[in-house]
Amino acid sequence: MTLLQKAVSPRLSRAYLDQGYDRVGGYVVRVSDVRFARSITDLAAVHGLHAPGSGWTADADWVDLLRFDATWAMRYLGEPGFAVPLWWLLQTRVPPGAQLVRRYADGGLELLARYGHLGTGWVPADRERPAPVMAPLSVCAGPVVRWRGTHIEADLVDGRVILGTSTEPDPAQGFWPGAPGRWFRQVSPSDIDDVLVLDVTATWRDLRVRVVDQVLRDGRQVAHIVPAADDVDAARGRGMQALDADVLETWVDLDELVGLRSQRIEAPAGARWQPPVPAHDDDLPLPEIRSEPGTDGAGGPPAGAAG
Repeated sequence: MTLLQKAVSPRLSRAYLDQGYDRVGGYVVRVSDVRFARSITDLAAVHGLHAPGSGWTADADWVDLLRFDATWAMRYLGEPGFAVPLWWLLQTRVPPGAQLVRRYADGGLELLARYGHLGTGWVPADRERPAPVMAPLSVCAGPVVRWRGTHIEADLVDGRVILGTSTEPDPAQGFWPGAPGRWFRQVSPSDIDDVLVLDVTATWRDLRVRVVDQVLRDGRQVAHIVPAADDVDAARGRGMQALDADVLETWVDLDELVGLRSQRIEAPAGARWQPPVPAHDDDLPLPEIRSEPGTDGAGGPPAGAAG
């Protein structure tokens, strides 16, 4: 198991907690490499928070961190590290068991919310805080399975297959209400015919992008796009909106995209998600880095990668 960590801006943290945003991408590090970083200054160094648009200031009282397990469905690009090995994670759905935590200037750590799976969404640690209405799911942003002849978003949690939808289903399908805006049901792995991730890329204004959603809006097909690589300056220059210094996205008419290409990322045999990480920092497991050469980034950060 490889535990990853991403520093998130105040704006992105609010998107998770208040708007049900459930995507993760951009610069990530291994928790095992940054255990020494407990002060605001150290966290700023290892996560590159000095970069414009990070939302961080030198007098900040805290930094919010997203911690999550690496999975087979994630794809990465190697990057020069600021102070430790660093990777660029292509945007995907937040994996089961992710935690949003706040590290204070005095070294204290507070759990803000847990992401159980795509059905439960974000569950705030503060019970008086209402759970957010979750954003719509997309087959272009995370694992998908084929069940009863239909492809549907899913999480694989410790051997259990959780199907999710953001469109209210027919009661006969056996889905239960989950987080606001989500319905889910559990099925046996033997009921699943296929497991994959759909990676859709294109060119927009001479920038390589990934399509992470597509909907019909006002009679027009529109696509939700994000950079396909670490081209944040180029993306910002073309008018993409920034949720963080390294998280940019926008909606465009589908006919603005050139060279649409779709490929499947196949799940390895018996693919499953690891169980959720513990709630307390001192109990966090030490990640084990596995190298899978020749997978074109699909296997995770390589062992011994240098910053």
